[in-house]
Amino acid sequence: MQNKIKQHTNKIVSKEIQLIMDKFNIVGCQAVAVIKDKLIWSDAYGYRDLETNELVTENTMFRIASISKLFTATAIMQLVERKLLNLNQDISHSLGFKVRNPKYPNSFITLRQILTHTSSLNSDDASNSVYAKFIKDGHSNLSLQLTELLDEKGKYFTKEIWGDWKPGDQWMYSNIGAIICGAIIEKVSNLRFDQYINQNIFEPLEMKNVAFSFSNFNKSHELANLYEKNKDKNEYQISIDDIRQSEYSKTHWDQYMIGNHGGLFEPQGGLRTSAVELSKFLRAHMLSGSLYGHRILQQKTSKLMTSIQWSREENNHFFSKMGLGFHISHDFLPGYKEMIGHAGEAYGLISNFYWHDEKQFGIIFIMNGSHFDLSEDTRFEVEKELAEVIYKQVIEERLLKQK
Repeated sequence: MQNKIKQHTNKIVSKEIQLIMDKFNIVGCQAVAVIKDKLIWSDAYGYRDLETNELVTENTMFRIASISKLFTATAIMQLVERKLLNLNQDISHSLGFKVRNPKYPNSFITLRQILTHTSSLNSDDASNSVYAKFIKDGHSNLSLQLTELLDEKGKYFTKEIWGDWKPGDQWMYSNIGAIICGAIIEKVSNLRFDQYINQNIFEPLEMKNVAFSFSNFNKSHELANLYEKNKDKNEYQISIDDIRQSEYSKTHWDQYMIGNHGGLFEPQGGLRTSAVELSKFLRAHMLSGSLYGHRILQQKTSKLMTSIQWSREENNHFFSKMGLGFHISHDFLPGYKEMIGHAGEAYGLISNFYWHDEKQFGIIFIMNGSHFDLSEDTRFEVEKELAEVIYKQVIEERLLKQK
């Protein structure tokens, strides 16, 4: 009887998600739901490759965009636990060169500010995403150093990298902050960024289908392309061609100087993984740093990361509250004012990773292409509709039974 009920529920949620897929022209999608330490539901829809009509499965790996920053932040906090880093110390000490907002040369910048986006680093729009060119050029010049981006005399430096406000005084979302963290992780651990994450997060959580950019990809991985809509032709075009990318040779990184660059593995947004694998990371944080006896953070550290470190009074912003790396959302799911996690949006992809701390449930979904518009309260309508369907059809009844 229980199995029949489960099958019936799966048919309902699949039907409703398919309606959302059609409404928003979603190319492909993965979704999961968790309660406490259990993965209670997962499914996959649509296509990972429109050219060959290959379907998304639960093993398909997507570039998940800014959810990647949570892994970078977690690595930083592991090193804080080991007393190799200090959240309130000048980051210059860890990097080995002086980092200042030129407009405020006497104010140092801390990891706490970087993890809460209050370091006075400017937005990508303001700096014309100069970090992206810095990353791209680094692949053909492995000796390229972070000073070329952050030092006033550097080749990639532009005054628009920095805001007109003092560090700590104002919030502004920054991808460059994650690149700085990537370099610090390498400097302090003496490991490449991808190796550190693999040894200290992926392996303890037994995350298999997972890799940061330009690292550990192999022919056995089932990757998804990302797609953006060409409005003139009203059709999707590939924005990130992961399916046909080639593997790096084993000696490719031999000449790379650890800690020099910080961005080559894209700590700001380059993680490839599936929703099922990502759920292990969510459950570990939701359960205060540990899953199935495998601890990635001490309980007090995990709680610190997910507690409010910065907030603003007005709620008509996507980011109104921040932990250390984590976003505390007020509009992910109706009726739940504070859900912890992060979202990603880049190259046509939308990803969401959120849980409710008190009720101990979480939702993840990843889309590799969709037609989307912002709703009045800053979240895409497609996100809100998917979250509500998954909650109503998969999670709500189970929570009621637990009472």
